[in-house]
Amino acid sequence: MNLKPMQTIGIPLLLGTIVTGCVSGTPSKTNPFPNISDRPPTTILPDTNPYQVSPPNSDTSPTLVITTTTAAPVGTTWPPEPVPEPKAEVLLKTPVVEAFQELFDRSHPFLPIERFCITPPQREGEPQETDRGITDEMLTIVLMRAEFDELEKIGMSIPHVESPQILEAFAYLVNNECSGIHGRQVDLRVVNTPSLGGAGIDLDTLQTAACLEATEMMPAVIVLDLAGLGNAAASCVAVEHDTALLTTASYPSYLIDDAAGTLLTLSPTAEALMHAAVDAAEEHGLLDGRSIAVVVGDSVGQIESVTEGLIRPLRWLGYEPVLHLLGCEGSATCRVGRETAVSRMITAGTDIVFPVLNLSSLPSLIGEMVKQGMPKPAIIQTGFNNQSDDLAAHNVVTFAGPSAGAYYDDTLIVAAKPTGAAWLPDSELPAFDAMCNAEYTRASGRPVGSTYHPTTELFRTVVEACALMRMVARSVYDAGPDPRRRDVVYALAHLGPIDLPGMLPATSGHQKFALPDGVLELKYNYPCRFSSTGSTEMESGCIVPVGGYRTVD
Repeated sequence: MNLKPMQTIGIPLLLGTIVTGCVSGTPSKTNPFPNISDRPPTTILPDTNPYQVSPPNSDTSPTLVITTTTAAPVGTTWPPEPVPEPKAEVLLKTPVVEAFQELFDRSHPFLPIERFCITPPQREGEPQETDRGITDEMLTIVLMRAEFDELEKIGMSIPHVESPQILEAFAYLVNNECSGIHGRQVDLRVVNTPSLGGAGIDLDTLQTAACLEATEMMPAVIVLDLAGLGNAAASCVAVEHDTALLTTASYPSYLIDDAAGTLLTLSPTAEALMHAAVDAAEEHGLLDGRSIAVVVGDSVGQIESVTEGLIRPLRWLGYEPVLHLLGCEGSATCRVGRETAVSRMITAGTDIVFPVLNLSSLPSLIGEMVKQGMPKPAIIQTGFNNQSDDLAAHNVVTFAGPSAGAYYDDTLIVAAKPTGAAWLPDSELPAFDAMCNAEYTRASGRPVGSTYHPTTELFRTVVEACALMRMVARSVYDAGPDPRRRDVVYALAHLGPIDLPGMLPATSGHQKFALPDGVLELKYNYPCRFSSTGSTEMESGCIVPVGGYRTVD
C-alpha cells in the first residue's frame, strides 16, 4: 500500500488520538426503519400545486437513528410559498437535455423514475464473501460526514442538515423494499470528518485520519461525500487506498486522473468550471477593458487548478489577470494577506474579481472589500468549493452583514446544478427530484405529500443523497452476484446515463469521471426577488438560474 510518509509513520498515533474524535461508537449495522411495506406507493407532488408543503407530523415522524454517529434530528424549516414575479427566462428545456432522457433503461431495478427502486429478479444460489467489505450478508458503504457545526466557532451560520439520516432512508428502501442487492444488505456507516483545523493539527491531517478509519477499519467498498473533502483526504481514499469515492464536490483534474476511476463527482472538474466561467464572462462582454483579479487560497491543489482553469484561458484571450494568494495555514479559513489583497485591488482599480475561495473564506473577503470601501466590481464565481449552493450565499450575509449581501448581489455563478430553479415562475419540478423527496418522505414515516419545499437546502440534499445511493445500488447490482471490490469500481465507472438533481445530462464511461455533461449560468440575488416578504431567503439572498445550458469537456 503506497502511503505517504506521514500516514505510514503516524497511523498508530493518528488513530489513537484523532480518529476517536471522528467516529462515535463501534462500527455496527445501522438500525432498520419502521416497516413501510404496507404503505401506499409513491405519490408525486400534486399537479395542482407542485410546491405544496405540509408541516411535519410529530406523531408519525419517528426519529431516524444512525448507530455510528451522534446525530441530531433532521432540521425542519418550512418557508412560505414563493411569490410569482415578472416573467423569467424559462430554462432547462433544451433539445440536448430532453434527448438525454431517452438514453435511460428505466426497467433497470435501480433506474425507475416513479420509485427509488423495484425488486430485482431473485439470484440463484447463496451469496458468498468475496472481498474486504463484501460479506455473504453485507456490503459496507461509508459516509464521510463533514462536521459543519464546527464552523460556528468562526461565526458561520450553517443550517443543520443531517445527511446520514437522509442516506439511511434510501439504504432502507434498497434493503427492505427491494430485497437488497443480489441477496446482500447495504451496511451504511458514518465517519465524522472535521471541517476546521486546530489545536496544532492541520485540517488535511485530521481528514486523513478519518480517511484511514473509513478505508482501513470499516472497511468501505464505496465512500460517500456530500460536503466536499479536501484534496488530501480525497486522494487518501481514492488514490492511496484504491477505494471508490462518490462525491458532490468539484476536484482538480489531476486528482481525478490519478484516481483512474475510483473518484467520481457530481460536478465538472475545477478547471472545467473555471474555464466555463471565463467563457461566460467573455460572451457577456464583462472582461474587455477591465482590470481583472483572481483571489485564491494556498490549500493543496488550488493554485494549480486556478492556473490551468482561469489564468491561462484569460491570458489566451489577451487579458492579464492579477493573482492574489491568501494563506490558509493548514485550516479551512484562508485569511492571511486578505487585507493586503483588497488594498491592492483598490489601488489597481480592479473591477472584475474571480474569488476562488471556500465556504469559510469567501464571506470574510467580501466583508473586507466592503469595509475598505472598494468600488463594487463584477464578481464571477463557480460551483468549485460549493459556491453555487444557497448555503454559500447565505453565509455572506449572516457572517459579513446585509451590506455584504448587497455587494455580492448580481454575482455570476457557473455551475452544474440548477440551484434555485424552483423560485422561477412557470418552473417545473423535475421528475427525479420529486420522486426522491416523495420516497424519502415515505421511508421516514412522514405523511405523503409533506416533502421539503423545493427551494430549501434540505430538498437539495435529499436529491443529492438519492442520486448517490442510486449510483451505489446500480454499480453493485451491475457488478454481478458475487463481485469483488474491483468489479464494483469498474461498474461504477461505466454506468452510462445518470440521474442527477435537475435531471441535467450526466454520464460515466469512456474515462469520464466528472459526471455532468454541461453547466448553467446562475446569479445571486440580494434580497431574494422571488421570495415572500419575511422569509429567510429574503434576508440572506438566493441563487437562481439565468442562462442556458452549455456543454463542458
